[in-house]
Amino acid sequence: HNHVFLLKMALFVGLVGLEVWPMRVLLRWRRDPAAANARDAGRIEVISYMECAVVVAMVLAAVSMARGAGAVGTVGATRDAAVPTSAGGGAGSAAHRDSAAVAAGGEVMAPVQPSGSETVTPDDIALLTHEIAMPLAGVDPGVLHSNFDERRGGGTRRHEALDLMSPRGTPIRSAASGRVLKLFRSTNGGLMIYAADSSERFILMYAHLDAYAPGLKDGSRVTRGEVIGTVGSTGNALASAPHLHFAVARSADVRRWSKGRPIDPLPVLRGSVGR
Repeated sequence: HNHVFLLKMALFVGLVGLEVWPMRVLLRWRRDPAAANARDAGRIEVISYMECAVVVAMVLAAVSMARGAGAVGTVGATRDAAVPTSAGGGAGSAAHRDSAAVAAGGEVMAPVQPSGSETVTPDDIALLTHEIAMPLAGVDPGVLHSNFDERRGGGTRRHEALDLMSPRGTPIRSAASGRVLKLFRSTNGGLMIYAADSSERFILMYAHLDAYAPGLKDGSRVTRGEVIGTVGSTGNALASAPHLHFAVARSADVRRWSKGRPIDPLPVLRGSVGR
């Protein structure tokens, strides 16, 4: 269900097609070196350059797909195309309020229409505060300090997340009811989970995991408090300092699971304690 994947496979088929004639000619020349000629050698050279261009295009398609481009409908094996979605989708709409109410009861609403905006409104923060909970049991957000604005990567980037130090193997619980958008592995983040909350306005990201919960996959439905993995130090985290890198982003369309406007999780988590 991904246009970029189909493009990548079409390029692969084209690559195989381009290789058929040169392969046959070269095999013939190997059996009979006297059959070699400059004209066909020039053609093979041109085709080789074309094949290089196709390989580069395949790599670009693969990278684009890994970044969430080309997805059609719901991410994951379990699709919700047959489930009617709520109309509208404004921050103050009935669908928005109802999704929060249902999430509080531990259930998951059908995905709503993409909002088309990454603007964070007071209504968004109120909804997020209602939906979210601390992903590590026993951690009091009131005693934590925000490192959202810290500079990382030698000062080249802002952290835009909350680091929760915890022993390796500590259960990580879903901070909100919703669904898994993407299980992902990267050089920096290690084992990662991208998930949408039940309102599908926010993307929750968990990084440096030691392992995923058994059976967790793209498209899995999760409820707030459900164990989705364990704390680790995969990626660029120090082995001596296992922790959960927890990030929240306001999303215009959760199908673009790696995109969104970052929100400092700590004030929201502190607000959730009071509800």
